[in-house]
Amino acid sequence: LAWTDDGRRLAFYRDGRPTVLDRAQTSDRRFDVPERGPFLGEREMLSWGPDDRRLAYRFVDFETTQVGVIDAETGEMVWRSRHRSYATGDPQWLGDGRLLVDRSGERGTVREVVAVSVADGTERVLYRETDREHGTYSRGAPVVSPDGERIALALPEDGWEHVHVIAVDSGDRRQLTAGDFEDKGLADSQPRWLSTSELVFASNRADPGRRGIYAVDLQGSTRSLVAPTGTAVHPRPSPDGSRLAYVYADPTVGPELRLSALDREEPRRITHSTVADWPTDPIEPERVRFDSVDGLEIEGYLLDPRASDAVDSDAADLPAVVWVHGGPMRQMRDGWHPSRSYGLAYTFQQYLAERGYVCLSVNYRGGIGYGAAFRRALAGTRGDREMADIVAGAEYLRELDAVDADAVGMWGLSYGGYAALQLLGTHPEAFDVAINLAGLADLELYRDWAEENKYPAAASSMAVRLGGEPWEATEAWEQASPVTHVENYDTPLYSFHGTADRYVNFEQLDCVVDALLETGADHEWEYYPDETHVFSNRATWERVLATIEAAFDEHLR
Repeated sequence: LAWTDDGRRLAFYRDGRPTVLDRAQTSDRRFDVPERGPFLGEREMLSWGPDDRRLAYRFVDFETTQVGVIDAETGEMVWRSRHRSYATGDPQWLGDGRLLVDRSGERGTVREVVAVSVADGTERVLYRETDREHGTYSRGAPVVSPDGERIALALPEDGWEHVHVIAVDSGDRRQLTAGDFEDKGLADSQPRWLSTSELVFASNRADPGRRGIYAVDLQGSTRSLVAPTGTAVHPRPSPDGSRLAYVYADPTVGPELRLSALDREEPRRITHSTVADWPTDPIEPERVRFDSVDGLEIEGYLLDPRASDAVDSDAADLPAVVWVHGGPMRQMRDGWHPSRSYGLAYTFQQYLAERGYVCLSVNYRGGIGYGAAFRRALAGTRGDREMADIVAGAEYLRELDAVDADAVGMWGLSYGGYAALQLLGTHPEAFDVAINLAGLADLELYRDWAEENKYPAAASSMAVRLGGEPWEATEAWEQASPVTHVENYDTPLYSFHGTADRYVNFEQLDCVVDALLETGADHEWEYYPDETHVFSNRATWERVLATIEAAFDEHLR
């Protein structure tokens, strides 16, 4: 959705085409221009120009995303991109009337932020990132300042995600923050303009597993706005810069929306976490560390049931489970995660801990929060070194005095589901039961589907990160695909997938079912018609979580 500055017209997509509703009229106008296309949406899909007449929008042509500009009065397309080897998107207008676009191409190895003159098509590249070995890693659309003279974005130029500002007239870039920490709340987070001279952003500078909210001016002077007592993300300043809305969670509070007046200390809670209504207090997570391959130290968060009233403080031989997040560009936190999916997973971990399970969440390599080198540690392979990190977590649990070394299970969503499928074949002794939620089984099948339905081939870096195309790096693709290893399965597996999943095609579960029917492995599976990647219906989650709990009880107790 995009409003004109005067609030008279609203732009949106209808049946795939940009449409404008004029509040003074009784009908809307749908433009006869190329359609939105099948790929996932971006943060900026529609944007009105400074004159409230030109409308920029994203569409698909030449099998990739493009940006066009429509004259809303005549309905004519007055400019459009025509790149075939780049995916172009996130249109926004600059103060001088040029259009800003963000494009990724050459198989995800190049990212450019470009200012375009719609009148004559001339371009100026304001920022360019090139990484032929790993693929580009910066994420999050640039944000235009209120006066249109600068753009801000988080970039890993010095090995850590920090706030940068670029002057749109000169192209001069300045790094405003620095240090061995990341000034980003989530993988796609952006800094936000508090005024024309100051930005707000989330940062883990005080603690790797937490986020506070800070402000930085154009000279690099930083001040704290929300203390890092938990995870504070998604900062949204009010138009006048006097208030700040954000999402907050910590070890005692599930995600809730808060509003702070910047001249006061106490925030106002707009929504209220229900954790306070629980019959028992949540268990305090403990940050733990353990060594993995390549000398890398991996962090995780442990929930010890002996810290609750439900389990004796000297209890032993307890079952244990490992939760594996998706991504891999994600990170579990010190307490509740602010997202719906991982917040739910953490809640279920708390429930299992209250029932006597020792619960570990693993922040394996490839995730955010620990610098660019940690994220790039998967380059050239998949399903190998990060799997060793998860196995190291299982071994850490087995060595604890409180844990039954013969009763360690795991569960994961998306990339975590992929981990469940991969580990049962490559490390069949690692776990005693595994749960796959919407995981990948065949990477080439997934890539072919994704490049038609999820993102353009031009922006896909899968081949780069696996060392080449499937016909160039055949062994790498095969070894990274769980279907290659199903003959090694000797551990009970439970799988769940929604048929309306827009992030991982449900045919991935077909591969698993077909392969395991041939081997006779212990496998139970369920498809959920019209369900999404992170199931949308409460009844679905109730059934799935009850099944997972029963599976853990059967195989780990």
